[in-house]
Order: sequence, then C-alpha cells, then structure tokens
Amino acid sequence: MIIPSLDIYNNKVVRLLKGNIKIFFYYGYFKEYIKFYNSIRIKKIHIVLLDNIFSIKKNYLTVNKKSIYQIGGGINSLNLIKLFIKKKFKKFILSSIIFKNKNEFKKILSYFKKKIIISLDCYKNYITINGWKTITNINFNVFFLYLFDLNLKYIIYTNIEKDGTLLGLNNKDFLFLKNTIYLCKFCISGGLNNFENLKDIIKKYNFDYIVGISLYKFSMKIKYLC
Repeated sequence: MIIPSLDIYNNKVVRLLKGNIKIFFYYGYFKEYIKFYNSIRIKKIHIVLLDNIFSIKKNYLTVNKKSIYQIGGGINSLNLIKLFIKKKFKKFILSSIIFKNKNEFKKILSYFKKKIIISLDCYKNYITINGWKTITNINFNVFFLYLFDLNLKYIIYTNIEKDGTLLGLNNKDFLFLKNTIYLCKFCISGGLNNFENLKDIIKKYNFDYIVGISLYKFSMKIKYLC
C-alpha cells in the first residue's frame, strides 16, 4: 500500500528537507488536497501536524469520513486523542511521547491500543525525538523488542537522512530489518522517488510506503496510491 502524506504547517501543505523547519517547500492548502483525495477515493491518508511540533499555535483540524485518516505530530496525551476522534480521525501516530512520558503512553495504550501506530524516526538507526532535533542513544533494533513485548505490530520507520531528498530506496536500506520483518508490519517513509524504485523492494518486502514530495513533483503517479 502506498499512502499519500500531508505535512501541514500554517494550514498549508509543505515538505521539509530532512526534518528542518527552516527548509520547507509549499505545495498548496491542505483542504484542496483533502477534497481531491476524497474525490478519487483514496483509502488512507497520512497527516502530520507540523504546527503541533514546531509552533506555539496548535492546529486541531477536522476531516470527513470518506477516507481513513491517520494523524501524527505532537500527539502527547489521551485527551488529545479523544479530541481527534471527535474530529473523525481513525488512527494516531505516537513518537516522542513514548520516551518523554511513559505513563501517559501506557494510559493511551490501555484505552486505544488498536488505534495506535508507532513512528520511529531514525538517524543512522538511532531514534530521534522532539521533531527530529534530539538524537537519542537508543538503537532501533533494541527498542523494537520493547514494542514487540507490548504487542505493537505496526511501525512507521523513517530514515531522516533521506526524508525529502528523492534519493530513492534500495534493498540494502532494509537489511537491518531481516530479523524483525516477520514479527511486525512496517511502513517506510523517507527517500521514495517513484514506483520503478519500488518494484524490486516490493518483491522482497511486504511494506507499506508513505510518499510526499515525490507526489508533489510528479515522479510518483497518483494511480499507484492506495
């Protein structure tokens, strides 16, 4: 499944280069994209509220029920998830809260475990938090075992060195997953260029893929979206 991503900042769709909020490109207003994706019956849409990571002013947008919307970006409390459920969101992406507030994280799992997606943004396979600004000393492979023990089996993996670069993916990028690939469903983000880039990878790995800038620059065709 190839899932379109909408990164929203000041109510506009933008793409960052390697997570740097100072280097972003503007591609239109998010309502236009939502309307278009619904009109062509896209099944799933990935939304990241960059305002809630980088800005004091928070964004609590509302969507309709025509697609499955998964939302991330500053999801740091049970009450916030309850608010977004009222606003028609179906899945919730957790990242920094896992490391910064374990009690709240476990509380969220106790209520909404089936609605939770874990996002691990990595630099040289070490997990980053706080909008990619803080590189931890926690290795992805080690932390995966903790998530597996919690029975969390859908993970978004982002290689931030490739995010927004269109550098393309290759099989070597995923060798580190060889011992975990049958234990979990992975969604890959960062660096995807076009569908041709995916052909060999799809044959070997049962991944989902999140695409952003490759759509806006027309290297990924809309017909391949979920």
